Amino acid sequence: MADGLPASLVLSDVKADLFKAMGHPARVQLLEMLADGPVAVSTLRHDTGLEPSNLSQHLGVLRRQHLILPTRRDGRLFYELACPEVNTLLGDARSLLGTLLRTARLSLPHGETSTDDAIL
Repeated sequence: MADGLPASLVLSDVKADLFKAMGHPARVQLLEMLADGPVAVSTLRHDTGLEPSNLSQHLGVLRRQHLILPTRRDGRLFYELACPEVNTLLGDARSLLGTLLRTARLSLPHGETSTDDAIL
């Protein structure tokens, strides 16, 4: 255990670091783009509209958390998800958001509607 801390506290820190790495809209978008397999950096840049230096920083955060892996093919750099559980986590987050939105909509006073459905 790190510095005598309880294992559960250390694990909570590790989980928090993981969620921080995924806690930016651009990084979530990048992970979702990689859900179907490896994607060239040039495609990631084009499809996100991120400047190369900004894209590189976001990819670095995801790489340091071991969420994505770089590979080279025919001189081109590609990224892919490090494991299928990343895609599972993204799907679970979508499901959770759907549940939360439905619950929030049910608790709204009669006649009011939520515009949050657009986020899914």
